[in-house]
Amino acid sequence: MDLYEKQARVYPAIVGTIIPIIITSAFVFTFLSKELSFWIMILARIGTIIPIALIYAALAYWMRQQFIDISKHLFQYTLFKQDETEMPTTQLLLWSSPKRKSSQDIKAIAKKIKKDFNITLLTEEQERENPSEAKKTIVDAVGKIREVTRENKNLQQYNRIFGFCRNYLGACVCSVIIIILALIINLCFSLGFTSLLVTALIIQILLGVLAFMTLRTKGYDYARALFNAYTTDTYDKH
Repeated sequence: MDLYEKQARVYPAIVGTIIPIIITSAFVFTFLSKELSFWIMILARIGTIIPIALIYAALAYWMRQQFIDISKHLFQYTLFKQDETEMPTTQLLLWSSPKRKSSQDIKAIAKKIKKDFNITLLTEEQERENPSEAKKTIVDAVGKIREVTRENKNLQQYNRIFGFCRNYLGACVCSVIIIILALIINLCFSLGFTSLLVTALIIQILLGVLAFMTLRTKGYDYARALFNAYTTDTYDKH
């Protein structure tokens, strides 16, 4: 398992199960005898949490690809579109984008792209006439840039951070569903966990909102790092 697979795919899947682990453990604790001594109760709870955590971790590892798919379809494609024409890597090179790089940078990157890949980015005037073609041309060029900068260590770090943030959202959605199901079971059987579950639901939703708000920022951080790596020749050309 490489570093990206571990930090950007496995870790967010596992982190997303923390609240369900706490809730499941709290449910199981209700079946422990109240007559147990203090230390025996502590040991019993530890003995309960560990297997529950291991089970959830195994499920998270197994479902990590499902979390990624959920994240992409519900969040990444919502923000950046599936064809990547609204990705930060595209927006930074669009003349019409308010978040674009400076004119000098765009011209320098366009010149290098033409030299390296024989891809001609549209001029500012051409972009106004055909914005769709301008975006698609940038997307094609960015794909080539990713290939030649793949070994850049600094860029890999930004890529893992973006991947973690995005993939955590998929795990977060599944966690919210689990909490809602637990809340329904709790209400049906009057188990007395309403306050805990409502609090857990609010916390999980807030964490998801925070991750979603951060996703765009992390995307732009990665995009800037990508072009910096490309223009400073820190990648292995061979």
